[in-house]
Amino acid sequence: MDTTHLYSSSFPEQHKVQDLDVVKLYHEGQFDKLDIVTVCKDRDGQVTACFGQNVWNCMPFSRKKNANNLNFKEFDYTPKLQRELKLITYGWLFNKSPKNIKAVKFSSVYVRLTAIKRAYQFLFKSNHSSLSALSHSNIWVEFENYLISQKFSQSALEQTFVAVNAATDFASWHKLELGLTPIKANIKAKSLSSKEAQQTLVIPERLCDAIYGKAIELVESAYPHRKLISDTEKALQENYNIAKSNLDVKIKSGSMFSFINMDGSINRHKYAAAIIDNKPQEQRKILSTLAKKLPSIKLMHGEHFQRYLSNLITASYIICGGFSGMRDSELNKLAPGCYYKETFEGRDYHMLQSHSFKLGEKRETWVTAASSKIAIELMTVLTENWRKDVNYPNEKYANTLWVNQYKRSRPPVLINNWSERLKRFCRQFDFSVTEADYQECLMSNPRSLVRVKEDVVPGQPWPLTPHQFRRTLAFYCIKNRFGTLVALKQQFKHLYLSMTEWYTNGGKLASLHNLKIDDKMRNLLADINAECTANKIFKQWHSDETLSGTHGKAIMKMRGDVPTIYGSWEVIYKAVKEGKLTLHGSMHSYCKSGYDCDMDGVVTPQFCVDCGSGSSIIDEQQAKWWQKKHSSIIAYMASGDDISVTEHSHYITQIRAAENVMSDFGMIFTPFEPELKVTTV
Repeated sequence: MDTTHLYSSSFPEQHKVQDLDVVKLYHEGQFDKLDIVTVCKDRDGQVTACFGQNVWNCMPFSRKKNANNLNFKEFDYTPKLQRELKLITYGWLFNKSPKNIKAVKFSSVYVRLTAIKRAYQFLFKSNHSSLSALSHSNIWVEFENYLISQKFSQSALEQTFVAVNAATDFASWHKLELGLTPIKANIKAKSLSSKEAQQTLVIPERLCDAIYGKAIELVESAYPHRKLISDTEKALQENYNIAKSNLDVKIKSGSMFSFINMDGSINRHKYAAAIIDNKPQEQRKILSTLAKKLPSIKLMHGEHFQRYLSNLITASYIICGGFSGMRDSELNKLAPGCYYKETFEGRDYHMLQSHSFKLGEKRETWVTAASSKIAIELMTVLTENWRKDVNYPNEKYANTLWVNQYKRSRPPVLINNWSERLKRFCRQFDFSVTEADYQECLMSNPRSLVRVKEDVVPGQPWPLTPHQFRRTLAFYCIKNRFGTLVALKQQFKHLYLSMTEWYTNGGKLASLHNLKIDDKMRNLLADINAECTANKIFKQWHSDETLSGTHGKAIMKMRGDVPTIYGSWEVIYKAVKEGKLTLHGSMHSYCKSGYDCDMDGVVTPQFCVDCGSGSSIIDEQQAKWWQKKHSSIIAYMASGDDISVTEHSHYITQIRAAENVMSDFGMIFTPFEPELKVTTV
């Protein structure tokens, strides 16, 4: 039995699971003996899971804070199906493959079980007793119809078929005679799915500014007082410990209390209240020094403080996730010292490193904003004492920052409910969705419309999750290339430049410093660039917005008879992905020619207004830029500074270009009439 992939190198050999012929026990019907077969033990030799249990606790295998259990409970009412599913899972877990293929990780077994349970749910609902029922063509058709009716995403369907194939691959070991032929998982999934995989949502700009801004505000205001906050937490816990200890001494000495029942048992609720009554110091007194330093924060008693501390943790998490694009699995492994700064070719890069690496191993590192530095330093101080008492499930990731002590009577633990905490943060600070946010969400998430309609509700708090940070950051990074920027300019301005540089040209720096580029982030940026481009082109052709520029005016004339290539968002997106359509944005115009542009407008933007190649498009936002340009040039020319004939001609050309654009948009302005007062050179 191959178990090397399941255990850490330090796991005691004597406590590893021993091989038993579970297949023989299964087929001979010796279920009493089968049910007591050990599936998993911990480092102390204690059995955490056996075959007969309906939930297998496999923490010693996963060594993670969640996704530890292999759960079969939903099939309690169909023991035959449940037992068959357990047998298949057992084979995956201990790599009983007859093909001698490499063992899969525990996390992969977890995913496989989740996926194949979709098939078993169908079998249960249809009163079938084995996966082999799917070998009958009529039942397979019913199975496909069931999957369609459940509206599973294409990726979920593909995972299901891959898992069924994996069960079939082990047939010569488990001897279940399933009779199934291999399924072309991706082709079959694509043919059945009427619902494309819904992507993670981009946070609307107003809400992004509000949520991230509040997080920055909380962290920056707390940072100067981080030692005092930590000392206050320590004092409150000590105050509790003294009260509990004194009360326990009195109980042992025979003192009677109202929380002691007639049978000698203790009413826990009344006991907790008695501890509060016996605290040597009032909580308000302990909190008073901090309250004076932070007058805007409500700190009247311990619950207020715990809520404040919880908000600081969540705010720090938002900053690190929101300004780095790390996945939640990577974000969760941040530890003290994970922030550092790189300088390369005159540019400072603020960096986050997910966890410590072995000598010679490449570090995977993410570009971030300067705010991440103070967030990490704040958390390092605030969680220092808690981290000493946390039971980390994987020693490799010990001392990670995201821990909390939810109750004084319990030890601190790793935080594993981030989605719930983030939603609570939005609810507490009233970051609710407006109708404008909802409409923007539809525009920003063209391939996730089902998710938008299901999850985003005007009037309700934004449904913030850790997964949104990555896509949101990539989206606004790309959006900035089209001449717009979210309001958090002090955070995003330099970050966008650094990210763009890092994910497009960072290979040189990475190789010099033994760093690893997040290629999936690079691909995400490319995908979102295509989406943003498709969105912009679609809006230009399928709205009544006014456009200027040579191509912009042509678009307005052709809107009544739209060419096929601009016929729908999907067609435009496909053409963009294939490189058949391009759109490059600047502050003053868009260009559809890409690298075929003569680039005159880079230095002299007035040439883009009446572009000779017929490629320029100017929208309302860019028209406002021309309006400001018109005012600034006129003001400069009226300042009295001497200008040359050449400069005068150059400025007049820009003014006339601006006036042409403003005329197209119906903007009110006074045409400029120059006074010929020039100096020759």
